[in-house]
Amino acid sequence: MSWPVTIYAAGFNSHGQLNPLTKPHHLYTFKPIAGVEKYKPVSGPVVRFAQWSSTILAVSPGTSHHTGNLIHLGFSGESNKPVHFDEVLPEPRFYGNVSGVEGYLSRQGNFYSLEKDGGFEKPASRSSAPTVLPQHCTRYMAIARNDRVCVATSSRPYNRRDPDSRYVEDVHIYPDLSDYLSGTTLPEETYSVEEEIVSLAASMCSFTLLTTAGQVLTFGEARCPGLLGRTPCAEEPAASPEIVSALEGIRIRKVAAGSNMIAALSREKDVYVWGHAVPQSLEEDHTGFSKLLNAVNSDGHAEDVHLVDLPDGADVEDVVVGNRHIAVLTTKGEVWGMGTNEYGQLGLGKAVKGTDGEWVKCFDAKEHGGAVVEMAAAAITTFIVVKAALGGEVGKKRSRQ
Repeated sequence: MSWPVTIYAAGFNSHGQLNPLTKPHHLYTFKPIAGVEKYKPVSGPVVRFAQWSSTILAVSPGTSHHTGNLIHLGFSGESNKPVHFDEVLPEPRFYGNVSGVEGYLSRQGNFYSLEKDGGFEKPASRSSAPTVLPQHCTRYMAIARNDRVCVATSSRPYNRRDPDSRYVEDVHIYPDLSDYLSGTTLPEETYSVEEEIVSLAASMCSFTLLTTAGQVLTFGEARCPGLLGRTPCAEEPAASPEIVSALEGIRIRKVAAGSNMIAALSREKDVYVWGHAVPQSLEEDHTGFSKLLNAVNSDGHAEDVHLVDLPDGADVEDVVVGNRHIAVLTTKGEVWGMGTNEYGQLGLGKAVKGTDGEWVKCFDAKEHGGAVVEMAAAAITTFIVVKAALGGEVGKKRSRQ
């Protein structure tokens, strides 16, 4: 069953990626995205992609949740106008970098690049040489801020009839997206993971894997060990996917990554975070960011993983991470945030530049007559998707008694 939703957004809006009607003004409080009010979500998440200059939403103005529109806000090819696609692609995963969306990965594992006219180009035929990775077997992809690309491919499935067999997935690293798409460039590195991968996230210069067993593995550049949540050594180098030992025994159900911070949400509704410490000399250039890391890294060790302590010990349903902010959804339907609010990414108003290392309530779904069903974050923006309560209407604040 599909229901109308309202998509609230706050933060950086120079390209109209949050609200084309208010471009180039940023949104310092959470406002509904214009043009999609009371639209219904289609299969899969509503916010399919969010980055500095682009947002892609999957919503439908009709009654069916199987077909609808892909709405591209912000930069689209060479234009800067909203683009509406007639049909929603079957659960695509969109990817891009700080410049915007680059394309999407289909369910079949093919990558479709964004063309200048805003459409998507079908993948070119790749070399049939056995040494080159077939693009069609790609299951997950992530692009780090340093442009390096990680793709995960199925190598050998688990055989339930053979107790000695294991599910093996291969992880490949490419210098950038063009090398991967060329079809003729070998990956720089290839590693095997003996568990099924369910998500892959990228930070500034690291990648984080989540497996079906709830284990978290990290790998990336040794110069930023804080982004690994572990201390690299000869047996477990930074470049190799290795288990974050601090999370062993804790079943993780989601990982979220920003440029300098990673968060993991457990099935027990706890949030764990780790990140890369910013030198004190860059404090002025990272308003509120070092305070955010200092708050979670209270013992001063940036490579350690820390349990987040929320007000009143609240349980968490969801977590999203931007470049210098983090937001969590509690079981009470409240969204709390910490970090910088320089562009309004926490929705705290223009006068508030940051949270000074404290958790601050940013949004309460009950005050908007509904319930939060999804959250997403870009580098300096936050999205909150709200569905109407029974007999209510999203967007109308309820008066306080």
